[in-house]
Amino acid sequence: MGAAPDPGFFGSPTTKGATMFLRHSSSPVHGFKRASRAGAVLASLLLAGAVALPVAAQETITTAKLGAVYAFSGPVAIYSTTIKNGLDMAVAELNAKGDLKIDLVLEDDRSTKDDAINVYQKFIQRDQALLIFGPLIGGQVFAAGPLAQRAKVPVMLTSVATPGVTLIGDHIFRTSVESAAIIPATVKTAKDLLKTARVAQIYTNDDQFSVGEFKAYEAALKANGIQIAGAETVRTGDVDFSAQLTKIKAMNVDTLVVSSQGQEVVGILTQARKLGLDKVRFIGGNAFNAAGVVKEAGAAMEGALSATPWFLAMEHPKNVEFVKKYRDKYKSEPDWLAAQTYDAVYIVKQALLAAKIGKDDSVAVARTKLRDSLAAIKTYDGVLGKIEFDEKRDPRVAGAVIKVESGKHVIAK
Repeated sequence: MGAAPDPGFFGSPTTKGATMFLRHSSSPVHGFKRASRAGAVLASLLLAGAVALPVAAQETITTAKLGAVYAFSGPVAIYSTTIKNGLDMAVAELNAKGDLKIDLVLEDDRSTKDDAINVYQKFIQRDQALLIFGPLIGGQVFAAGPLAQRAKVPVMLTSVATPGVTLIGDHIFRTSVESAAIIPATVKTAKDLLKTARVAQIYTNDDQFSVGEFKAYEAALKANGIQIAGAETVRTGDVDFSAQLTKIKAMNVDTLVVSSQGQEVVGILTQARKLGLDKVRFIGGNAFNAAGVVKEAGAAMEGALSATPWFLAMEHPKNVEFVKKYRDKYKSEPDWLAAQTYDAVYIVKQALLAAKIGKDDSVAVARTKLRDSLAAIKTYDGVLGKIEFDEKRDPRVAGAVIKVESGKHVIAK
């Protein structure tokens, strides 16, 4: 199922009826009698259930309403610009094909769990959406995801790397790679390339994603024989990190491992440099991969190391084409969130076409058909490269370890 959709799926749907013809003899009278006898025999067979006439094919839908909810305001809004760009670009391209149209309803959850829940309820009940993209981070998914699972509405996550979110239920899918799957590569590269030997950790302790990332880093550091001198915690929305960073400075570490969301990462890195942590290297998780974080952290992020499921310079043809189109359209560089979201829209469109949802299908039936069609996709060749989906509907990709150099991501080597 990883190949491009069968061209036979594209084009306007048609309805094909069945017509039965009776062969007539050269004699009109005999021909009529034969036809009458044949009709009588056929009628009796139909009454007996022995013959089934072909049933007209059901006409399929021409428009699919989908919902998308991300944080366009609030503390984690720093991530959402490239996500929206990836959504908009993919939907525009697919709708230009002239077959099944995607009607995308976009909402802002303001970076809160309560708003994510409210938007999910709107999509499920009022908008009758067949599928929901988002929300942005794991805490919101654990809050809102069970609503979709109970209502049997498919969800496609494009940015959530938090462990365990697909265990909410069999209607939760994602193209976002779990952080624990790529963090070991970052640690190994830090050890080999940066000669990392003694580290401190700092993480956001009230954010599920950051806690999961912290634990994954802790396990990988221990597995590589790297000494952990200590750990400090911050909370979502904190802006002053001087107390924690002063303690870390006294630990005499060569590397600081940061597990936090975007705004906190920017604050931690910039304040660390101001406090004199000039020689300390930074390694981190998904927040380090965001174009907005790199831009806002500026010179403080130079040399920072992280692993990513996608990288700008990946040379497979779909990525080369994607990067060019994105640059031409938005006059900026895409990041891994744009790539994961772009692929997700294409995967959902492939599933919609394969599901053959009928115009007479109820919303519940349509959602079930789409869910089953998504579950049947085991591989997909996209911007991320070859994506393989496991039994938990989690993706696996090759990925890369990257660093920030002159304000841009490059392969770490």
